[in-house]
Amino acid sequence: MTEQEKRLFQSLCSFQSKSFDRELLTAASPTVLGQLFFNRMQAVAYGTLAKNELLSAMNREFRNSLKAAYALNIEKNQSFFGCVRYLGKLLSGLGLNYAMLKGAYLCKLYPDGYRTSNDIDLLVAPENVTKIGKALVNAGFQQGYVRNEEFYPASRRQIIESKMMRGETVPYIKEMDLPQMKFLEVDLNFSLDYKPNDGHAVGELLKNTEVKEIDGYKVCTLNDEDFLVHLCCHLYKEATTLPWVEMKRDMTLYKYCDIYLLLNHADKQKTDRFFDRARVLGLEKICAFAVRGTAELFEFNNAHAVHTADDILRDRPAFLHTVVSPKDKKTYEYSVSDIKERLFSENRVDLLKEVKTP
Repeated sequence: MTEQEKRLFQSLCSFQSKSFDRELLTAASPTVLGQLFFNRMQAVAYGTLAKNELLSAMNREFRNSLKAAYALNIEKNQSFFGCVRYLGKLLSGLGLNYAMLKGAYLCKLYPDGYRTSNDIDLLVAPENVTKIGKALVNAGFQQGYVRNEEFYPASRRQIIESKMMRGETVPYIKEMDLPQMKFLEVDLNFSLDYKPNDGHAVGELLKNTEVKEIDGYKVCTLNDEDFLVHLCCHLYKEATTLPWVEMKRDMTLYKYCDIYLLLNHADKQKTDRFFDRARVLGLEKICAFAVRGTAELFEFNNAHAVHTADDILRDRPAFLHTVVSPKDKKTYEYSVSDIKERLFSENRVDLLKEVKTP
């Protein structure tokens, strides 16, 4: 991509910015359009253009592609919100603590249609995984995967390996046959990284669940600070684990956009509460990683958050550039330190160099 294309891409994604450089529209190329779709930012881009009254200034095919995607997002979210309500009712009778994560709350918090979700992530204590899983099975869910709009049941080996290696279960899936959402997928997360642990950090987060309401839509989730901490942990896990890099799903921009949404306009007090909570949980470096990446990829206005992140990582500069391979316990480091350049790389695996440990 040219520098002009990169600037246009960043401006289209930075939907909270108060201004937009109209001259950038000359770079509205098929490459930019493809990057918007690949990073699940197409509806955000449509909203940015609409807000700045620039839709008519765009190439027709570029504009219509974004418009159609935005309309599909609106329709899909109506189905998704119904599924969130359905799952909340199902779980309410169990008497167990849980939190719906990520899209279950964010899809409603964003402007309409900006974000969608393909599943519902639940944060649960490790000791409650079996009971919740049984409740889902009794409600008609099955563990497995959806490929090409077809359900494939998981093998016993896949179920065991997911628990042991990923800190989450194989998805529980139920056919709902709703517009833009044939299946409902529920993921049970009982760890904050790619491996199971003793559940301490998860337990601490689950102490602060609350019901958030947006225009009559209610979802049981984490409080503001813990919700943001969890988003940073999820982003970090996928950005720094080799299999995700190999799948080219490690830096999908919508994950960083979630941090941008919640932290871009946060004041000093709110920002400090977030980092203070991260320190209590021992997750401050992970949160600094997410903030630093977000600041590079968006037109980010929270200078205090960036300065705090830089202070946390001052003695750990390699932390922003390290990737691990859980399978063979190898560590890699990016040869390119520019995070934005890595985002637009054709194959980030080629940028990794193994770090030999003594």
